[in-house]
Amino acid sequence: MPYRELHFTVVAEIAEPLGDALMELGALSISVEDASAGGYDENPLYGEPGLSPEVQAWDLSSVKALFNADFEFSKEELTHHLRELGYALQTPTESIIAEQDWVSLTQSQFEPIQIGQRIWIVPSWHEKPTEPNAICLAVDPGLAFGTGSHPTTRLCLEWLEHSSQHQSIHKHTLLDYGCGSGILAIAAKKLGFTDVYGVDIDVQAIESARMNAKQNQVDIAFALPDDAAPVLGKRQFDVVMANILANPLQVLAPALIARVRDGGQIVLSGILERQARDVIQTYQDSISLSLWKESEGWVCLSGQKHAEKAKSVSIRTIADVSKSSLALGKAQHKKGGAAISLQTKILLALLLLLFAYPIVTIFWRMPLLHTLSPSLDQTPNPIALGAFDTLQKLDASICAFLPCEQKAVVDFKAWRFLLANLGMDDSKRGLEVLSILQIELQNRLLVPIAVPHLELTLSDADEKTIARILLSPEEWLPKTWQSAHPGFLLTGAPAKELFSLSIPLQLPANAAGYRLRVAYPPPSNSPSL
Repeated sequence: MPYRELHFTVVAEIAEPLGDALMELGALSISVEDASAGGYDENPLYGEPGLSPEVQAWDLSSVKALFNADFEFSKEELTHHLRELGYALQTPTESIIAEQDWVSLTQSQFEPIQIGQRIWIVPSWHEKPTEPNAICLAVDPGLAFGTGSHPTTRLCLEWLEHSSQHQSIHKHTLLDYGCGSGILAIAAKKLGFTDVYGVDIDVQAIESARMNAKQNQVDIAFALPDDAAPVLGKRQFDVVMANILANPLQVLAPALIARVRDGGQIVLSGILERQARDVIQTYQDSISLSLWKESEGWVCLSGQKHAEKAKSVSIRTIADVSKSSLALGKAQHKKGGAAISLQTKILLALLLLLFAYPIVTIFWRMPLLHTLSPSLDQTPNPIALGAFDTLQKLDASICAFLPCEQKAVVDFKAWRFLLANLGMDDSKRGLEVLSILQIELQNRLLVPIAVPHLELTLSDADEKTIARILLSPEEWLPKTWQSAHPGFLLTGAPAKELFSLSIPLQLPANAAGYRLRVAYPPPSNSPSL
């Protein structure tokens, strides 16, 4: 049986309600497209997690409604009826869609895809290739992203194949964050990774990934973030792979980095060439990312997590410790001045306290404590924690009698975002353009740190910066907290302090992306560079 397709061209504001009205009148399906697609006025429509476009349509939208052939209204009668409902419309164009075997038609559009030398994406209705070394992934097109046709997916698959060819991966573990259809996790498992896990925020993606894993006869655990947390705990992986978008990759940087073991690798895709520098800078303190490969304007970045120095020291007599430290210092001087371990620094500091701490207390107390402080991001050695606790107790005792320096140290790296989300406040929709910035920000050190400013950079749909909002500590810190810490501008935020708050912000109407970071602007009387 043939179908009638009616085609309306409307402005963005009425595209969605018109579609709803047509469905109520008997339409079988509705599609909305950019009426200027392929032309000079084409208008890409982007949506980032936490900040989607206010209107889910294009400036000039093409609304297509599919009806049965025996639909009761002519196109003129339908237009008249819609006008009575309040829609100012031109009479639509009409075309006849012939009856077809839609399943066969859809299947014919998806042929096997070869990725690299060995990987093949093969829909279930096709025969597998006969190459003896072929790695076949049975993945059918579905509701979750990841069929191998997009450049970002191909780049990740090529990286996995390259990795399997150039290093032993039979004992390696992999986390696929933003797994979509599960295609990357399935490929990793078939290429030889031992334990593979997949995480995604979309329930449909998890269901699709589990179905594809079963179809490919591989054992992979796929879960939503909340469900995965108890299972994974603080587990780290040899490889963490994330094929999502540039903005989420920057927001999720601390969480992704924390999942990579020391010396492990991270692979990031879903990044346009013009976005690569910003992503690299976001990760540079922990991982030196570099361009692995580019395809059709998209890039794949990879890098190895900086391995920490081994932290082991035995407590003997003060004399033994001093001798060992001296020998260690000489050995490291010959090697080019490698940093000594945290425990050794603390033990040396304790030794110096008996002689120099009165002077240190007056001039360099806070920088010294800051340098020696363990971090919550790591799992400090009990020896280091005990030594630092002893140092703090001794410091408190001395400061009871001597004038101690109180000014908190400025440190960007001391702060970590546990949550950063910018979303629209629907209760204010129509009254004003108001957004809510939700953050959880923590001082990850065991000493006070100067409270930073918050810098929010907003970009439009073309990734161009349109505004920067700088919030001073007095503006973003809760008033109750400020009252409880009257000298916070000098003494900073206490050790391990966690701020959890929501900040209302007025945003430009064309904001489509954001980046949040801590900042310490120079004093107003400082010379500009």
